[in-house]
Amino acid sequence: MAHDFKSLLIGLLPSDEDAGAVTPAVACGIALARRFGARATVHAFVPRVVAPYSAVGGFASGLVASENARRRELASAAAAAAAEAATAAGIAHVVDVPDLPFDELSDRFDQLSRLQDLVVLDAGDDKLAGGGHVIEEALFNSGRPVLVVPKTGGNAEPRRIAIAWDGSARSARAVGDALPLLKAARAVSVIVVAGEKDLSRAASGRDLLAYLALHGVTGELATIQAVGGDVAEALRRHLVAAKDEMLVMGAFVHSRFRQAVLGGVTRSLLQSSPVPLFLAH
Repeated sequence: MAHDFKSLLIGLLPSDEDAGAVTPAVACGIALARRFGARATVHAFVPRVVAPYSAVGGFASGLVASENARRRELASAAAAAAAEAATAAGIAHVVDVPDLPFDELSDRFDQLSRLQDLVVLDAGDDKLAGGGHVIEEALFNSGRPVLVVPKTGGNAEPRRIAIAWDGSARSARAVGDALPLLKAARAVSVIVVAGEKDLSRAASGRDLLAYLALHGVTGELATIQAVGGDVAEALRRHLVAAKDEMLVMGAFVHSRFRQAVLGGVTRSLLQSSPVPLFLAH
């Protein structure tokens, strides 16, 4: 649990808008790998289009082939930019650009992610792979923590880190996984949202502070109120006001099906967060 990150999987989900550019997740992931002396695996998640057999004719087949060629070119350009950045940073790295349909690509991503200490992904939905799907895939199927980096980027050495604490197993796992970052931070705050759920039987924020102290982490407790019942918005406002640089939290209380119906704090923050999210499920 409390060990440095020695292997990182950086998911590369290129889109037409940033073709050949180094994405925020790639930049942050490479910086983290350099900081911890870790090996980085850059995985391009660009699925091959597979047309239904009944639709395959001369014209349709040509369109599918053209689109797949475009996707391969996009993935290769993005992977080349990531490899160049990793080489310039002097980190050990491999680049994986599989040419596979969506289901097989998801399986490969799951296999790779389970052998990493941390998965780093860009926030937001891209037009080719479905960024939201890849984030959920990593959270539910990797067994590893996931760092989601917003479009504004992220600091690989965050000085101020906040923990969204509700006493759940997910929150506890996120804290344990984030200890390498928490130990190095200058300021750590434990955020408890008052009135959002019954916390009477959960480990309190003060209990968490005592646990963190055992690991040499000094923190402070912050109790906030949900804004009109909107926990995600309350967290966003607090993060900005406190000038925090990362939020550690447990992700997805409900199953993926229920979460899709109900929405939720995790999904809202994934759609809009001022800082990188360090998540565990």
